Parts: sequence; C-alpha cells; structure tokens
Amino acid sequence: MAKKADFNMDKQRSSLGQLALERQFVVADSIFELETERVFGNQWIYGCHQSEIDESSGCFRLNACGTQLILLRSESGDVKAFHNFCRHRGSELVTEQNCGSLGQRIQCPYHAWTYDRQGALVSAPNMTGQAGFDKAEYGLKQVECASWHGLIFVRLVDESHRDLPQLSLSQFMAPLEEHAVDWSFGDLKVTNSIDYEVSANWKLIFQNYSECYHCPTVHPALNRLTPFKGASNDVDDGPILGGPMRLSEESETMSSDGKSVGSIFPNLDEQQKRAVAYYTVFPSFFLSAHPDYVLIHRLERVSVSSTKVSCQFLFHPDSIAQADFDPSAAVEFWDLTNRQDWEVCELAQRGITDVKYEPGPYSNLESVVAAFDRHYRNQLGH
Repeated sequence: MAKKADFNMDKQRSSLGQLALERQFVVADSIFELETERVFGNQWIYGCHQSEIDESSGCFRLNACGTQLILLRSESGDVKAFHNFCRHRGSELVTEQNCGSLGQRIQCPYHAWTYDRQGALVSAPNMTGQAGFDKAEYGLKQVECASWHGLIFVRLVDESHRDLPQLSLSQFMAPLEEHAVDWSFGDLKVTNSIDYEVSANWKLIFQNYSECYHCPTVHPALNRLTPFKGASNDVDDGPILGGPMRLSEESETMSSDGKSVGSIFPNLDEQQKRAVAYYTVFPSFFLSAHPDYVLIHRLERVSVSSTKVSCQFLFHPDSIAQADFDPSAAVEFWDLTNRQDWEVCELAQRGITDVKYEPGPYSNLESVVAAFDRHYRNQLGH
C-alpha cells in the first residue's frame, strides 16, 4: 500500500547506468504487435469512471487494444463489458448516435436481433423454428470487467496466456488503495473531458509523464506551481509508479492562477493538502490527485507512432454543487500543459526514427522512467 506524501528524495531507486529504450521499441510494428499480445491483451485496461457511463442509457463505448467494447449498466447497478457486434452478421451494435438513448433492450440496427443488459439474446426475428438455432448460444461476447472505487477496468486475456499470473483488480491496484479512500474516487464525477491525438508512441507519453527533468524548460507555468526538485516517489517498482510533488508556498493547486477550483478533500492530511500525487498505472492511464480535484489521462494505442489521450477532470459533488463552481482554470492549465507535453513527445518520436539513433543514459531525475522501462521489458519478455 502506498504511503502518504513522503518527500525523502534519498528513497528513490537509482537509474544509474540504465539507458533509454532502443529504437526498435518505439518504431517497430513487430514490437507493437507483441505488445498487443503480451501487454494490452493480458493486463487490466482502464475504461472509464463510473460517472461517465451515461446516466440515462447506462452505456459507454470503449476502444481497448483495437477492440470495440460496450460497457452496460444493469438495473441492479453492476457494469458488464461486451464486444460491440451483433452475433448475427457482425453489425456494430451500439453506435455513437444511439449510445445515449438505449433502453433496457439493445437492438441491432441491421436485422433487429435484440439483447438484454446481461448480454443475452432475447429476440431474433424470423429465426423461430430455424434448425439448430438456440438463442442461448448467441448472447453477446463478454469481456472480463471489474470496478475499483468507481474506476471501471476491462481485461482482454488471450486464451493462450491463461497460464500467466493473473492478479485481481484489487490486487493490481493495491498500491493506491489508501489514496482511493483519501480522495474518495468513487464519489467523484467527471465534469470536463478533452481528447487529443498525439503522433507519438504510447511509451514516450508514459515516460514524459514520469519525470519533471523537462519541466523548467517545457512547463514554466507548471514549474512555478510545483518546482521540479520537490518531487518524490513512494511507489518505485512494478506496474504502478510515482509519488507526490510539493506545491510552492504561494500555490493551492494546479490551475491557471494557482488558486483552488474546488473544495479541498476532507480526508487529506496536511502534507497531501500541499502536494499533487502523480502515478502511472501500466499500461493505460495516469492518475493525478490534487488537493481539490483528480485528473485522469487515459491512453489508447492507435499505431506504433500514434496515441489517443483522453483527459478527464473529476470533482466531488460538494464542489460541483457550489453556486460559483468553475473548473475552467484547471482545465485551461492542463490543456496548455498537455499540449506542451505532446509537442516534445512528438519531437522525440521523430528523432528516434533516425536509423543512427542510439539510447542515452538516464539522469538521477529519471528513476521512474527507468523503472517503467524495467517493468515494460519484463512484461514483454525482453
């Protein structure tokens, strides 16, 4: 379990002597395909926060590792994940247009095969009496789905790797259990979301988030609010990495003016109120817990050199209910910061494509990047 904010820099694991990833890991299609099999097809993938599942239709569309899924909430409140195609002739079942208007039945727009929210086929017009046809055999294809403090995850486990160690979601997320309580993740609601398309490999985006070596140069506004030397790590090995960064004396949170945009979470201790906790959760999202809101970046691989990133802002209902609630200062700050990050990630992608590229050594400010690389190589089998 992660400890609360600890700013002892001496506890950070060293990156001394470790080099950056070789060129092939950023540009090779063969590596991208291996990642599909060994990483994204075998790990818990973040889908959405429970508040993003449309309250009226109880539906959310998700692309996970190139697979189109739908998350459906039943009348009892549980969420299940299914492949988004009809079992008849494969038509896309839930589209962007009808996702927000689903009832208790999900009807295929092509031939009207109809399913309930548990994925069972309940109606198949003109199939009555068809020899050998049994509705029970044609339910939607289900995907493993679980919730952790309001965060919904899926896992596309390749049958050929069922012998690999499989952690439950609660075991996987255990290092952040204390933070889930401190920041009341399950009670939060997404108020704003920004989507980006970044022309860079997903690992470059992970690595960029994992260090502030670049902050004085790339993020002068961010560096004023959280000076780069005020960082520490309380999780420095495995799929979850990161820790807190101290806020400057004059800053209350990460926003355009450094002022709070929501109510301070009541369960935070004094150190947590004066820091932002940054964590990467391999291989699909970043969690940034501020004193007054939580920021989530969800990554979706598109190709070896392209990644979609969705950035969500989550606030407590007590903040949202305030008459003067306005998250724009946080949204504008992070939109600027994100775009600065995407620019340097794209620069790195273009530079690494050069056939003469050779990886350089990590600095002592890149220990989490080095830890990410070690875990990635281990999962990939390299």
